[in-house]
Amino acid sequence: MHPPVAPFLSTVLAAGFLISGSAWAQTSAQFESQQRQKYEYSTFSAMSAPVVLPMDGKADWLTGLDVSLAGKIFPHMHLDTAFGTASTEQEELRAGHHDPEERDAVTFQNIEFSLSGRLDEYNEFFITYAAAVTGGRIDPIFEEVFWKFKNLPGGFEVRGGRVYNRFGIQNTYHPHGFDWIDQYLVNTRILGEDSMTTIGAEITWLAPLPWTSQFDVALGVAPQAEDDHGHEHEEEGEARYAAEEAFFGEDEFMLVANWTNVYNYNDFNQFRGGISGAWADNVSGYRTSIYGVHAEYQWRENGFDPGGRYFRVRSEAMFNRYKVEDELVEGRNPETQQDFGAYLSLLYGLPNNLELGLRGEYVAGNADTAQDSRFRVSPGITWYANDARTLRFRLQYNYDNSNERGTDHAVWAQVSFAWGGPEVR
Repeated sequence: MHPPVAPFLSTVLAAGFLISGSAWAQTSAQFESQQRQKYEYSTFSAMSAPVVLPMDGKADWLTGLDVSLAGKIFPHMHLDTAFGTASTEQEELRAGHHDPEERDAVTFQNIEFSLSGRLDEYNEFFITYAAAVTGGRIDPIFEEVFWKFKNLPGGFEVRGGRVYNRFGIQNTYHPHGFDWIDQYLVNTRILGEDSMTTIGAEITWLAPLPWTSQFDVALGVAPQAEDDHGHEHEEEGEARYAAEEAFFGEDEFMLVANWTNVYNYNDFNQFRGGISGAWADNVSGYRTSIYGVHAEYQWRENGFDPGGRYFRVRSEAMFNRYKVEDELVEGRNPETQQDFGAYLSLLYGLPNNLELGLRGEYVAGNADTAQDSRFRVSPGITWYANDARTLRFRLQYNYDNSNERGTDHAVWAQVSFAWGGPEVR
C-alpha cells in the first residue's frame, strides 16, 4: 500500500514554515562564524553554492544547528522523498540507488542518521547510517564510517575507514547534498549506482600554494557489494560482455587518486577544476581503469556577505576501459571495452531562496555490453524554506532519450528535510 501523499506533504509543509520562521534571522551571525573559520569550508562540502555554514554557537533545536553533545559530537538527520510520474515504467529509467523508484507513488529516497565528531584540532570522525525504501523493504547500510586526522605537519590529512572516494565532485555527496532529484547518468554508468567507496586509508596533501591545491590518494579494498538494493538493472539481452562485471570486485585492492584546485579570483568569483583516476580488478578478474575531469565556476553577487544572487556551472566527464569475461565465446581473450559520459549543470539562485537549474547529460553506451546511448535534459526549480536550507522543495522534469527505448518523459516533485549542521568531510 502506498502512503497517502496529501497528508504527508501537508505535514512537511507545516513543519517547514515553522522551521523557516525560526532560522530566518540567523544569516548574519552564521556568515560571521564562517568568516572567522570556526568551521572550515571543505573543498568537498555537499553544498549547492558557497552559502553560510550554519554554526554560530547557539543550539537551535528546531533546525538542529549547533546542537551537540559537549560541543564535540553533532547529530544529523535527513529525509528525502519524491513523488511523480513517467511515460514508462520507472524501473526502466531509474539508474541510481536513491533515484525515484515508482511512478504515481511516494518514494522514500533516503533516510539517514549521522554523527560528526569534532574532538579537537587534530581529530574528527563521521558515521552515517542510511537506507532507501525499495520494493516495500528498507535496505540500511553504514555508507561512511571514518576517522580523520587533520592539521598534520606538512599540510597532510588522513581519513581511515569506509569513505566515499574523492573522485571528481559528485561522488563525495550523499543524497541530501544532490542538486537534482536523481543521480547523474555518468556516475551510475561508470562508478556504480552508489558512490564509489573504499575501505582503507586516504591521504590528503594541501600544497603550499596561494590557492587551494589538494591531492588525495586512497588505498584500500572495494566493499562487499550490496544485494543490488532492490534495483532492477537493464536487460542485457544477447550482450557479448556483461557490463555489470566491469565494476570493481569486492575485496579487490583499489587505488583512487584525485587532484582538485580551488581558486578565488576575488570575493565574488571562484574557479574549481581537477582530474581523477581509479584502478582495480573487476568482478571478472580483469582490470578496470576509470579517468575523470571536473570543472566548476561560481559567482556570488555579495561575495562572502549574506544574501544576493549566485550562479554556478559545474561539469564532469568520465571515461573507462576494462575487460570482462566473453559471454558468447568461451576460452577467447576478451576485447577491451570502454564507455564515456559527461554532464553539465547550471544553477541560478535568487535572493528569495529560489534556485533555477538546467542539466544536460550524455552517456555513449556500448553495443558489445548492451549499454544504451542515453541523453537527458532536466530543467528544475528548488525553493529553500529557510536560509539554513534545512527544508527544500524541488520540482524537476526529465526529457530522456535512449537509442533502445526512444524518448521518455518524467516529472518529479521532491521534499527534503534536514536536521543538524554541516558534516565532517
